[in-house]
Amino acid sequence: MEHLFDDILEKDEQIVKIIKPSKSRYWKFFLMPLIIPIFLPHFIVVMACTLFFIIPLLYARSYKNLYYAYTNKRLIVRKGTIGIDYKTLDYKFITSTSVDVGLLDKGKTMTGTLSFKSPTAGIKFEYVENPYDLMREIKDYINTVTVD
Repeated sequence: MEHLFDDILEKDEQIVKIIKPSKSRYWKFFLMPLIIPIFLPHFIVVMACTLFFIIPLLYARSYKNLYYAYTNKRLIVRKGTIGIDYKTLDYKFITSTSVDVGLLDKGKTMTGTLSFKSPTAGIKFEYVENPYDLMREIKDYINTVTVD
């Protein structure tokens, strides 16, 4: 899996860990609107075609390309539905971190969202399993790298 990030890694940069979001939690986000009943007859046909054919294909494709990683220098998000996009945040610019665990995140596998912010940008690791442990692991690693 490390080859997934080859396009943007620097020569002296090494991946410490690659994280794949929880598939079941990722799909819960998509299925949530289907719980809300729709009463307009003409609207139902249009929504059914969209919801049951097009959106699931795009959503499945976007999940296939979604990975998070942290290296010896920065955090990286790899995502995209059609093309691959990367978002990065260097450790030296991180000013705050947070863990969000919402209602849909609770269940059989505890998931959540890790947020890392700088004065000008931010990056999120969404739908990750064991978010508190992962945040602790990443922060411990950042502290060892930035202290040296």
